[in-house]
Amino acid sequence: MRQLLLALAAAGLVLGQAAHGRPADAQSATADAAAPAAATAKRPNVLVVTLDTTRADHTSAYGYARPTTPRLIELAQQGVRFEAAYAPMATTLPSHTSMFTGLLPRTHGALKNGLPVNPKLTLLAETLGGAGYRTAAFLSSFAVSGRFGLQRGFSEYDDRFQDGQCKWDVERWEGQKIAGDFCRRGDLTRAATVKWLESAGYLPGAKGTAGAAKQPEQPFFIWIHFFDPHNPYDPLPEQAKLFPPPSANPTELERDIANYDAEIHFADQEMGKLLDALAKAGRLDDTLVIVAGDHGEGLMDHGWMLHGLQIYEEAVRVPLVFRWPAKLPQGKTIAEPVELIDIAPTVLELIGVPAPKVTPPVEGISLAAAMTGTAKLDPQRPILLQRRFYASKSEKGIAVKGSKHALRLGDWKYIEAKEEDSFELYDLKSDPREKSNLADAKPAERATMADRLAKTVAGTAAATAPAARTVSEEDQRKLEALGYVQ
Repeated sequence: MRQLLLALAAAGLVLGQAAHGRPADAQSATADAAAPAAATAKRPNVLVVTLDTTRADHTSAYGYARPTTPRLIELAQQGVRFEAAYAPMATTLPSHTSMFTGLLPRTHGALKNGLPVNPKLTLLAETLGGAGYRTAAFLSSFAVSGRFGLQRGFSEYDDRFQDGQCKWDVERWEGQKIAGDFCRRGDLTRAATVKWLESAGYLPGAKGTAGAAKQPEQPFFIWIHFFDPHNPYDPLPEQAKLFPPPSANPTELERDIANYDAEIHFADQEMGKLLDALAKAGRLDDTLVIVAGDHGEGLMDHGWMLHGLQIYEEAVRVPLVFRWPAKLPQGKTIAEPVELIDIAPTVLELIGVPAPKVTPPVEGISLAAAMTGTAKLDPQRPILLQRRFYASKSEKGIAVKGSKHALRLGDWKYIEAKEEDSFELYDLKSDPREKSNLADAKPAERATMADRLAKTVAGTAAATAPAARTVSEEDQRKLEALGYVQ
């Protein structure tokens, strides 16, 4: 296991960890300070909320029977909801890197958690910082720690968790002592975000006075990440009471799913409290809000409880909602498939910040025109999905050898893992839960989809390996402990 990680890490480089409370990137901090106030005063604030491990079909905003996301429903009623939004991988760091670069994992190269983001790539925070935004990020999981590279462009990167803040005790694991905590609850992350907004003058202080007079002209760009739906599913008691198991004598799976739903509800609640604070201060309607899941969760739909291992719909189909009353309609749903790589170009077009010229070019598309009704999205857009690489032959009894890719094209979805001798074809219109593999029954369709998949993969720009990096034993243990490293 350790040899595999070090071999993969040879594609990376040493990245310093951003310290809590001080600039994570001196260049972006300078850009913030130097930006003319007049040029940024009319631009909206930008708030990106990412919900870890949140599959779309377990949110009431996407039709789930249990009321897991009342605040996301409210947000969708005030904005635009994308019915078929896809994470490119069912893994946290690759998915977030795709959100903030507009690139597929195969292109940006962060193919697993624990590997660094290529420093040659331009992140959304760097672009917005250079355009005069004040940038800050508030994280809830070690998987997106600044040491892995997403801190670039943020003048504040809050990624340190005190002992006792994580729902999972990882102080010792397999006889090894682990310093610090892996995560923190959403209420603590939300409180840290509000505290920063108060200190920066965007919100009045706790007593209604401190910071209220500053009224900064710089718009803010905030990324807040909620980890709560991630395993272990251990909701607070008051949340668990809201989502009891469905039967009197529940199975372990029923209890786990009920607790998972409760964790989603808690993250939704904390997101709502942050939005309420902005609304009370009169800043919410001047803020472009984006809420996205970074990936889903198996919940045994295809024999796997967690994520990372599979790329079925439950693992990669996620919620995606935009709200900004100044430009976006209310209560609109867009059915055509979109991807998380579309977030960065969409934000830049909506707020009027020129997209930087980057190499490789951004693979996501702007969804702005589709949201405002001036253009239509392509229902046949190819959606490329990828599983992280496994060197082992199996993971808890499931074959996982090598690479696996999938392509959604219209109603068809094709999944291919050649090293596992696994080929699957599904008609998502008649079989949305992917229970009937048509690969043998539909040889012509399978051949067509296999050809399109090969061409789509070949058309992406494979990442160029940066210089070598090392991974500390402590970091490796933390990532292994939650199944992040194989």
